[in-house]
Amino acid sequence: MEVFHDASLVTSAARSDQWPDSDLPEIIFAGRSNAGKSSLINSLTNRKNLAFSGKTPGKTKLLNFFLVDGKVIFTDAPGYGYSYDDKNNAVKFQKIIDPYFRYRKQLKGLVLLMDCRREPKEDDITMIDYAKSMHLAIIVAVTKSDKLSRQQLMKSMKVIADKLEISKNCLVPCSSLKKTGMEELWAKIDEVVENSKLSN
Repeated sequence: MEVFHDASLVTSAARSDQWPDSDLPEIIFAGRSNAGKSSLINSLTNRKNLAFSGKTPGKTKLLNFFLVDGKVIFTDAPGYGYSYDDKNNAVKFQKIIDPYFRYRKQLKGLVLLMDCRREPKEDDITMIDYAKSMHLAIIVAVTKSDKLSRQQLMKSMKVIADKLEISKNCLVPCSSLKKTGMEELWAKIDEVVENSKLSN
């Protein structure tokens, strides 16, 4: 049964003074450019066009904040690992992301998108290290899981967990196209939301 969520864009921010005035827990969605962050947010909320998704890498240039079910904010981050004008984009990415990780007290969790057919690269490991240093809950959405057999997927997930140095329990195989894995992702997101209430 499909579950529809109340979701809306709160604001888009390039600077800290543009972050939303809210006490709700926030979960940032991060991943390589064109990893499918916007598509995953759309699938999780069961909305077609809540978050913009396009085939051109790097379409998301700002932090986009989405209020979901009045209980959590999804933050859609710019992609990293551009092949075009890489150095310039890396600097822009860091200027937007670094203050958010360091100073946003409402930030409680990271959803890192990893293509099941790819091994983590240095910038993926850096993103996980960011989350660890800030004591954030870590969820890895292993995307495009429909592209591999079950055996291949299990092998890939072990490689991803080992390279990122995290527990396999943090990984959730999913597919935005097939809308599989969304319940499991929501279970982990709800856990982050509940734990944030206990820590306040």
